[in-house]
Amino acid sequence: MLKIFKHKDQWEGPHHHVFSYLLICQCQMQHRGEIIENVVRRSGISISVLAEKIGISRNTLYNRFKEKNLSYDFILTLGKVLHYNFAVHFPEMNSDRTLPDDARIELFQLEQKYENLLEKYNWLLKFLLKKSQAIDQHALRKKIKEFINAP
Repeated sequence: MLKIFKHKDQWEGPHHHVFSYLLICQCQMQHRGEIIENVVRRSGISISVLAEKIGISRNTLYNRFKEKNLSYDFILTLGKVLHYNFAVHFPEMNSDRTLPDDARIELFQLEQKYENLLEKYNWLLKFLLKKSQAIDQHALRKKIKEFINAP
């Protein structure tokens, strides 16, 4: 016979541990996409901007919200962009995912270098496009040399 409990105080008794276990299981089986979507919507960042920052289309991001078992790697990526720790909702994310401090520092430095390089590359492409339209080769050579010699 299945007994329905309407209040947690009714759970006390010989089977209390069973109900606690069921609650834990229910929490672990949460719809990850829905949780992520709620956090994203409360963050204030637009879906389009977020999708662009993580390199996917807006429609793809909406489809990811519909996935019950989103990968933790994807969730971590969103967390980095949103500056949000999703381990609050998914404590199991912390296991086997922590890097030693040295590796974390090195990873951060590499990410910064990559972002800096990407910005310079994008600037150079825009500049080359403008200059190719103006056909001012002398100024183009000068800017390319400046770019190459920049730190």
